[in-house]
Amino acid sequence: MPDPASARFPLQLRFGDIDAYGHVNNATYFSYFEHARVRLQELPADPAAPDGPTIRDLVGRENFTLVAGQEIEYRVPLTLRTEPVYVDVWVTQVGGSSFRTGYALTEQDESRIYAIGSATMVLVDRTGGHSVPLPEAYRTALQRFAGPEVPFRRLSQSVSDRLPEA
Repeated sequence: MPDPASARFPLQLRFGDIDAYGHVNNATYFSYFEHARVRLQELPADPAAPDGPTIRDLVGRENFTLVAGQEIEYRVPLTLRTEPVYVDVWVTQVGGSSFRTGYALTEQDESRIYAIGSATMVLVDRTGGHSVPLPEAYRTALQRFAGPEVPFRRLSQSVSDRLPEA
């Protein structure tokens, strides 16, 4: 499922991630996706200059990103284990002042997908609290990780398939 342009990060599960049902708590998945999104922002803005500015540096000190919305689809329960899982993150859309990321929580070999998700991020002025346009260099850096829309099941069903029968 992940696109070749995605970034992949290993993630070690913690005992505190597990709920009373013996699997990773549903809200914890958002934290896993956040971890990958932050790690993506910490990558070099220019792969040819690994010691140069990070992607996050390109927004400027006067701006920061906020989560405007998130969506997740749980596929298979994930239980405590010693082996890491992997979070793939990619950029599905870049707009004027926002961008959307896609995620997949998988086995290293992608034999099992535990969850998929997306988040819409908005660039905000720190002082005024209003959205601002994405700087061109930031847009370019994000486009390096361009990939497909997240294949949520709801997108593959017609409206009539999702409505209860009368």
